[in-house]
This record gives sequence, structure tokens and C-alpha cells, in this order.
Amino acid sequence: MPGFDDALALFNLALNDYLNGDPRPVQAAFSRHDDVTLCNPVGPPRRGRAAVERAAAEPSSHFSDGKISGFDEVSRFVTGDLGYVVRIERGEAHLDGSPEPVPYSLRVTMIFRREGDAWKIVHRHADPITTPRPLATAMGEPD
Repeated sequence: MPGFDDALALFNLALNDYLNGDPRPVQAAFSRHDDVTLCNPVGPPRRGRAAVERAAAEPSSHFSDGKISGFDEVSRFVTGDLGYVVRIERGEAHLDGSPEPVPYSLRVTMIFRREGDAWKIVHRHADPITTPRPLATAMGEPD
């Protein structure tokens, strides 16, 4: 039975496809249950398989010729049925056909749950906050 490390390694590989316009391997890593959630850096939180698949697919459609450059793991904890990882993901991709690749760094938290004989992502939160910043930058306009 694949372990937590195996699931994380598969997701890392799937990110390369994602950065080349194919969201399907990333989508396959998510739970199929209704409590699955995604907070990506370009939209509000989404809940439920269909909403998460749509929210994950849209950004990928803008990427091409991308690659992952590394992961800086901050923390992880794994039990028999749940695990999480907090890390910084770094990579680059051409955005909407840009002539030069656009680098990115994301602060990411992913929670995995064992579902049958596989580990699936039940929550992913990614945002571009990877360095200290003034508190005022977090106090945006109310929705």
C-alpha cells in the first residue's frame, strides 16, 4: 500500500503536468468526497469535488513550459489515516504565452487522508506569502 511519502511524491510529479497546462494529475490527487476543499491563490475557497476540479483547472490553462524548481518543507505530521505538510513550492512557467518564464513561490499547506488504499488531498491552501510583510498588507478591502 502506498504511503504518505509516495502520495506526496506523486503530487510533486503532477505539479509538472499542471505547469504545462494539464491539471488532470493534480485533480486526481484530490479526494472525491464532498468535504474536499481548495484555497488557491487566485480565488475564494472552494468545497466539493466539482468546485475543486474547476478551481484547480482554470489556472493551469494559462501555464506552459513550466517546471518545479524545489520544495522547502517547513513541517509535516502523519498518523495512520491523516497527514499534513507545510512547505514553500517554487517553480516557473510561461503565463499566457509570455516570452519569458514567470517564477513563483507559494506557501502551501496540504492535508491528506487515507481513502481506501490511497492517500488523497482533502485540503490545500496556497498563497504567495513567503517572506515577512507589513501587517497593513494583510488588511485588504472587506468583501
